[in-house]
Amino acid sequence: MKRIYAAAVITLMGFGLVSAQEYTDTAMTNGNTQDVYLELNSGSKTYVDRDNWDLAFETLGTTASVLINSQKGMKLYTSPYTIADWAKFDTAGMSTWVEYLNSTSSWSNGAFNQQLEPGNDFDLGWGKYNVQNHIITGDSVFLLQLEDGSYKKIYVNDLSAGTYTFTYANIDGTSEMKKEVTKMDMGSQNFGYYSIVDEKVLTREPATSDWDVVFTEFVTPIPTGPGTFQNYPVTGIKINKGVVVAQRDGIAVTSDDTTGLNWNMNITEIGSDWKTFNRAEMRYEYAKDRTYFVKLDGGSVWKIYFTKYEGGPAGNFYYTLEKIETGASVKELAASSVVIFPNPSANQIVNIALNNGNQLEQVNVFNQSMQLVAQQSASTINTSNLTAGVYFVAIETAQGSAVKRLIIK
Repeated sequence: MKRIYAAAVITLMGFGLVSAQEYTDTAMTNGNTQDVYLELNSGSKTYVDRDNWDLAFETLGTTASVLINSQKGMKLYTSPYTIADWAKFDTAGMSTWVEYLNSTSSWSNGAFNQQLEPGNDFDLGWGKYNVQNHIITGDSVFLLQLEDGSYKKIYVNDLSAGTYTFTYANIDGTSEMKKEVTKMDMGSQNFGYYSIVDEKVLTREPATSDWDVVFTEFVTPIPTGPGTFQNYPVTGIKINKGVVVAQRDGIAVTSDDTTGLNWNMNITEIGSDWKTFNRAEMRYEYAKDRTYFVKLDGGSVWKIYFTKYEGGPAGNFYYTLEKIETGASVKELAASSVVIFPNPSANQIVNIALNNGNQLEQVNVFNQSMQLVAQQSASTINTSNLTAGVYFVAIETAQGSAVKRLIIK
């Protein structure tokens, strides 16, 4: 899904490809009631209830992302109240409050993370990070609209020692609940989930190593006129953390050519715009000669193109897959072949060490929004101009490529 504001890319050139066998497959969402998590290499699918959660807390990662289940009608609004004003909270003037959405480009920016203080590198939106005790302490109260249209006031108390604590209540303060989601209890899931309706923590998604793409529904701003947008739920595909995607247009889908494509980590790069609904004829139409190439964390590359979508009460995706075998010049470097240090780093030089005779060609550094912040051919990175946070260092050598996560304190 091409987005002008998410133009930062990781460019990997010169893929030598050998054709493999194509096969067709279907992701059936049980009438748009289930998310379907697909692991490409094994073909295994995991089906989970799409509506059984309300909040999601990042458990693998360092960005303290907090999502809402917006596709089922939940909405999150900023408010002028601080936590100290919790008892005074009311909805007077809420027509002027800003609605926040989960990011459609990164898992690291949930709806709760959108209210950032300009110039404050330690602001996570819902709270601020303390570099001394490594605790994120909440400072913002939000208005949460539930699926049934009712409202709750809510804030995240803190993230301390791997546990999120959060509080919510009715607007008048009744039925106040203080709950916790602990990262370790979630195993190797990207997020831990919580249901306000059922008042319980959920482990609903597969381990991050067990899926690559998910067939789901998400809310995104849709243009309604010049400079106007409406937040609208769309069905489409998101990619997992560590997966990169390239979109190719204008070449027959039977071709495996990836020459000169731009690879990026935008989680809705596949998204939903490969299909459009023709209201005059009441049917879906599909982008002609559009193919996606999906590069997994282990280095394998898959080609996918869509042939049909059944909307309405069905919600089924029909597509064709092909695993692309890569030549030796396009292999993923072994983890031991590339080391970056010190990591984490604090306002200092970060070194890139290559083993096994690898020859450095280019280094690209991306922030969590996949914006290119540095590009060079030297084996050292000066981090003095980088704000605190998580970065991705894409390292290209004559022998292959690798992506490393870098933390700046």
